[in-house]
Amino acid sequence: MLNLSRYNPIGDEEKKAAMRVLDSGNLSAFIGAWGEGFHGGEEVKAFESELADYFSVKHVVTFNSLTSGLIAAIGAIGIEPGDEVIVSPWTMSATATAIVIWGGIPVFVDIEKDYYGLDPEQVTQAITKHTKAILVTDIFGHGAKLDELSKIAKQHNLKLIEDVAQAPGIKFKNKFCGKWGDIGGFSLNYHKHIHTGEGGFCITDDDNLALKMQMIRNHAEASIVNSPLQDLRNMVGFNFRMGEIEAAIGREQLKKLPALLKINQDKAQWLYNRLKDVKSISLPKTEEGSSHAYYVFPIQLNFTKKNGFLTLLEKEQLPGLVARYVNVHLLPMFENKVAFGRGYPWNMAHREIDYQVGICPVAEDLNDHYFIGLLISMFDMNEEEVNQLCDVFENTLESALDDA
Repeated sequence: MLNLSRYNPIGDEEKKAAMRVLDSGNLSAFIGAWGEGFHGGEEVKAFESELADYFSVKHVVTFNSLTSGLIAAIGAIGIEPGDEVIVSPWTMSATATAIVIWGGIPVFVDIEKDYYGLDPEQVTQAITKHTKAILVTDIFGHGAKLDELSKIAKQHNLKLIEDVAQAPGIKFKNKFCGKWGDIGGFSLNYHKHIHTGEGGFCITDDDNLALKMQMIRNHAEASIVNSPLQDLRNMVGFNFRMGEIEAAIGREQLKKLPALLKINQDKAQWLYNRLKDVKSISLPKTEEGSSHAYYVFPIQLNFTKKNGFLTLLEKEQLPGLVARYVNVHLLPMFENKVAFGRGYPWNMAHREIDYQVGICPVAEDLNDHYFIGLLISMFDMNEEEVNQLCDVFENTLESALDDA
């Protein structure tokens, strides 16, 4: 068994930042009403400003998680009961359930094999008169086909939201992921490239969307009183607010983002160099003019004996092994159309929505037969340790092929 140290980007800078807040005694300054305190404390406001500078956007809204951020984003674009939102089956479940929170209908569309993002052709075919938005995930650390999806959204007058949880600071065709649509959402939970323990934020250049997300974050039903916002749709609020300690830590983490990405990219390059000549697997691609965060180092098998190979890898206790991803459309709440209240939201659908096996054949086939990954972002690895990992991988692969 190969023992690796857990990735830990927290250092003295973050400790000092946290102590600065503790010494101040002001752990939060949010007030659930319009006016002073609506936007939070000094650390939260400073963090949002620094993030806005980093991404060159007008607005950043921080949250206690990206789950909260996606709920606020879906609410801000005006999704209401029965509205359809196109979403990937290869994403964290919260990406889809954020739609359900507002009574919207997730419409799962298949992925393409190169970058594992939404397939633009399938997206176009899935659009109906009830479609209001596309929610795309930049999975594993590389952008989806954002140029094509952005064009489709504009052609059909749809909102485009990016879930960039796994690709912070990454560019697709020389443009930051998160800036191709109306809203981009980022995660800051403990196993991401930078983190605040739990947390997240959304970026946008739209004044109205920013204000609505701020409202939903902070008790919208109360804070809208005396605010400049007149549109009351979805103005029911939550406590999705980020604390001052998390924001202070985030400010220090943001400074480290380019360096931390480079470290992870170096690990991926060592992996790539070692495995590139192995004929029985296909390694991740990177679009020209783009970069990759390698939250997961995705691999496709060029043979059909995945289960036997996985059994051997699991026996070797290979660190960071991702045996399969997830097909969200096959989770019980979707496949069985688990009801909330009186059939909510399924009885609001304008047509029968299918969440059965077979609706996303590429995603399902990859998951069942060809995809595995290495969660290299979770471990500190030098080149020697990467080579040791590859020794285990290659020896096990050889044994699996011999058995086949």
